[in-house]
Amino acid sequence: MKRYFALFVMLAVLLIPALGISAQEDEHPLRATDPFWNPTPELLQQWRAIDDVEEGAQITFWTMSLSPTFNEYIEKIVENFQATYPEVTVTWEDQPWDTLQDKYRNAVASGDAPDVVNLNPAWVVEFAEAGSVLNIDELLADYPGIRDEYSQGAWLTYSIDGETSYQVPWYLGLSNFLAYNTDILAELGLTEEDLPTTWPELYDFAQTVRENSDYYGTSLNFGTLNERNVMQYLVYNDVAIWNEDGTQVAFNTPEASEQFQIWADLLANDYIPAESVTDDHRAMIDRFAAGETAIVLVAPHMLRLVEEANPDLNYAVVPGVSGTSGANPTDVQSLVVTGSTEFPRASLALALFVTNAETQAAFAKEVGIYPSNLESYNDPFFQTVDEENPGSMIRPLAQGYVEGADNRPTVFPNAAEAEQVILEEQTAALLGEKSTQEALDSMAARLNELIAAAATE
Repeated sequence: MKRYFALFVMLAVLLIPALGISAQEDEHPLRATDPFWNPTPELLQQWRAIDDVEEGAQITFWTMSLSPTFNEYIEKIVENFQATYPEVTVTWEDQPWDTLQDKYRNAVASGDAPDVVNLNPAWVVEFAEAGSVLNIDELLADYPGIRDEYSQGAWLTYSIDGETSYQVPWYLGLSNFLAYNTDILAELGLTEEDLPTTWPELYDFAQTVRENSDYYGTSLNFGTLNERNVMQYLVYNDVAIWNEDGTQVAFNTPEASEQFQIWADLLANDYIPAESVTDDHRAMIDRFAAGETAIVLVAPHMLRLVEEANPDLNYAVVPGVSGTSGANPTDVQSLVVTGSTEFPRASLALALFVTNAETQAAFAKEVGIYPSNLESYNDPFFQTVDEENPGSMIRPLAQGYVEGADNRPTVFPNAAEAEQVILEEQTAALLGEKSTQEALDSMAARLNELIAAAATE
């Protein structure tokens, strides 16, 4: 059995709609001086990254649920690309996220697939194993420096062997930040240096806050299938999930039990609210906004909910709590090149153009996403903070986060059932119905049953 690496938030289908982000409704003042919207001849030449592009190539580009909100931006991409590669014509089509996977599957089967497609990385596995999309690293064999422009964690969001990619990473969502109530910290005589950066430190921080005040240090969202769960936690704390040949899970070790015990102890000692067992992210954020907790682990786009609930709350943002791996999870949107394309070099050129530094930086100015191309962060925009936009607090921290991106969690067969197993056993341990070791033993046994059943299908 192969080990698949996928998104931190497994089964997520689309970053922008899922995050509830919309385009700016003003007159886009940042466009006036942005190089993407005002390219010079020198920049057009710089953007020409691929040689020997097929003369007369006609390629089709599918995006996912970006129209009509981002029509101007995508149309400008096409205009700039065709100015850079005048020998190529691009037809852009936007597809609804809920039908795109099936539509692309059918298009591949019928031999009428688009050349470049925006997919969720969780879908790439199917098409890569079927030979329906091209190996990007093989396409880039003559251009070894291009891959280095990107976050390597984002580049390898989907990888069979952990070294090569069948997708070019496009825009990212960042999820591991910590917002803190500055008034509560001041009241307790604490400073930013006292904030936790690891899970053991989070336990100590929660204990300090709870034992010296009426506040909770934090609350956590254990109650949803596709957000925080113990499997993701173990992976980011360097616990081996699989046995040596990758045929069964084998994470039910004393080391894993000790790691998991931190969660159980937080609840048992009333250092986080008991409701954390069933909370989703909204309940966790609402508690922070209400001034009940000192910190909240948050994705930048969720800060708008804090502002909506309590615009008078005084808070700041720092990098989040990490496991022993130090890795940062990211939500990634992918671009793939269809294996049957008549124009592989033109298609590769388009995928790289859509994800180049200036093109991605311009998108970040339109909407609250972050580039996978590290050179995008040279734009001064990422050193600015907009007081009217709480999510902008993340901009100066974003490059360091993206450089440390590493999407590690494992995808199991029968994913929906597997997630339910994880949630059930996790909840039993958190409620004290089972010891953490008993819960992990049962979780591993049940997951191995699902794995065995999938192998016989």
